[in-house]
Amino acid sequence: MRTRYIAYIIWTVIALLGVVCWVVPDGGWHIGKWNLRFPTLAQALDLEMKNDEISILHDSLLAEIDTLGVLPTDSGVAQDTLSIQDSIPQKPQSVVPEVNVVNTDARAYLSAFYAALDSVGSQPVRVVYYGDSQIEEDRITNVLRERWQKEYGGGGVGLIPLHQTIPTRTIRQWISINDKVQSAQGGPKRYLVYGPRSMRLTESDDYGVMGQVAVMDSTLVKGSEDIVLHIEPIDKKRKPHNYFNRVRVWTDSVDGYILAQDTTLNPTSDSRHPLLYTLPDSCERCELHLQGKGHVYGVSLETPTGVIVDNIPMRGCSGNIFTKIDSTQLSNFYRETNTRLIILQFGGNMIPQTENPSTISGYVRSTLRQQVRYIRACAPEASILFVGPSDMSTNIDGQMTTYPLVPYMDKLLKKMAAEEQIAYWSMYDAMGGKDSMVRWVENGLAGSDYVHFTRAGANNIGKKLYQWIEEKRK
Repeated sequence: MRTRYIAYIIWTVIALLGVVCWVVPDGGWHIGKWNLRFPTLAQALDLEMKNDEISILHDSLLAEIDTLGVLPTDSGVAQDTLSIQDSIPQKPQSVVPEVNVVNTDARAYLSAFYAALDSVGSQPVRVVYYGDSQIEEDRITNVLRERWQKEYGGGGVGLIPLHQTIPTRTIRQWISINDKVQSAQGGPKRYLVYGPRSMRLTESDDYGVMGQVAVMDSTLVKGSEDIVLHIEPIDKKRKPHNYFNRVRVWTDSVDGYILAQDTTLNPTSDSRHPLLYTLPDSCERCELHLQGKGHVYGVSLETPTGVIVDNIPMRGCSGNIFTKIDSTQLSNFYRETNTRLIILQFGGNMIPQTENPSTISGYVRSTLRQQVRYIRACAPEASILFVGPSDMSTNIDGQMTTYPLVPYMDKLLKKMAAEEQIAYWSMYDAMGGKDSMVRWVENGLAGSDYVHFTRAGANNIGKKLYQWIEEKRK
């Protein structure tokens, strides 16, 4: 064979290998249970940045964020981890900066909530729990509610949306129009401050405290100016959240009446918006008839005393949406309901889509800090508790292990909380730290996505959080 033919073959093979290196994704290709790994083009050509280069780049980006207040690119509508069936392969991060962990005085930062618990016999004490998909179905929150209501009194599940698109563990609800039951997506038009941009309001920030609004307008949805919301318990167990004797409808101009225990009830004359209905003691079910054109921000099932706990999940949200909600809406709700504890559980949705520490740093130090300050301004009399993300696992070199940036985010959140003088609870530490998610999956406490808890796992986390809050009070 001639020399030039041999050279052609060699260069052709090199070119083909180069193409493969160029198209291979980080972490390799996944074929069933197999992981086919291949060096990237940068690795093959030795173009990967060295550790000191990455460190210098990170320090310069961090300085720019701290100096200029540059916010990370985060729409708040990241793909929710509920849709991840298999863990996303992630290239190990070469350098994760050290964070000086600051101890927080949780007892002092929760003092407003603890003080309010001493007066639950004469007025309600509200706890508003915001989070991502980890609290969907009223998970984690339902444990706190059940424990607090058993200890301090109170009833009902608190706030529910007019639409309940994801069933919960605590209440069953549905909407009918002209006696026809609507699907989960039926009924009045719904808008969200989070999630798909197609569901945003275009001319206002009139979302309400739950970050959503249902618009009763027959020009948008036929018949939606005369609807019936049906409410009943999931089970027949005698749990406090099944019983309520007060209903409040947070709305701007809609009116209506309630049918409960064969009695027709109109709102009290001195309370039109929100509409306030006083029901017979220990109601478990009712029909809320709403008429008119206007916005409905939420319906609250509660008691006039005791602890009321709201579960407000925001699927796919990174927690950067509160500044997009009208401050008057938030302030009025927190004040009128005597909200004394606001819990924020966010951060998990940033982990699978992020490899750069500077992005996490900017998200925590700028974006989340801004949200905390906004909420504090709207609820100056409430304690604020930030709950960090759980441990999360990904496939690195064929082995499930903690995402490299999870412990980094946890430390940054703890530091931010101390600087903003709010309480912080590390779910990551409570689970057991690095690689604890693997053990939770093996013990049936988390799902096969290595991200979300099973119901047993969510109950476990709820108990740990409740015990931590109560222990800090002593």
